Amino acid sequence: MMHREKILIEFIIETLTNENCKNVQIVTKQNVSTLAQKLEKTPLQQLNIYPDFENINESSDLFIVFDDIELTETQIGTIKNLLSQKILIFSLPKDGINESKMIKLGFQIEVEDSKNNLLCFSYNLKTYNNKRSWNNAEGWANPENFNKYRW
Repeated sequence: MMHREKILIEFIIETLTNENCKNVQIVTKQNVSTLAQKLEKTPLQQLNIYPDFENINESSDLFIVFDDIELTETQIGTIKNLLSQKILIFSLPKDGINESKMIKLGFQIEVEDSKNNLLCFSYNLKTYNNKRSWNNAEGWANPENFNKYRW
C-alpha cells in the first residue's frame, strides 16, 4: 500500500469514527478494495460505491468523492442539499478544483499534503455555521438597557 493511500484510508476511517457514520457513498472509478476491507472493521452498516455521479439518489451519512471524478458546482450543490450533510472531496493539488471555489461553497481544506499529492475538502453542515455566542440580547450595545426601553 502506498503512503498516499494509507493516509487517505486512515483519514476516512477517522472521519467515519468521529462522525459516527452508518452509511457511506463513494464515487470513484478507482479500485477501493483495500478501503472496503478496512471499512469492514468499522461499525459501518452500508457502503455504496458508484463509478460516476449519475443515478445517485439515496442520502447517506457521509459522501466521498475521489480525485478521479470531476464535479461541477451544480453536482456539489446537489450533494450538499439532497444527498448528505457530511462530504469529503479529494483532489490532486494541481487539479482543476479551485480552492477559492470550494471555500465559497462552504468547504474547508481538511488535508493538504503536496508531498503525497493529496488534497481533501470537507463540508459538515453541523459545524458549518455554529451559533455565535455574541449574537444574542446579551451581546448588543448597552445590554443593561435591553428590554427596559422601547425605541
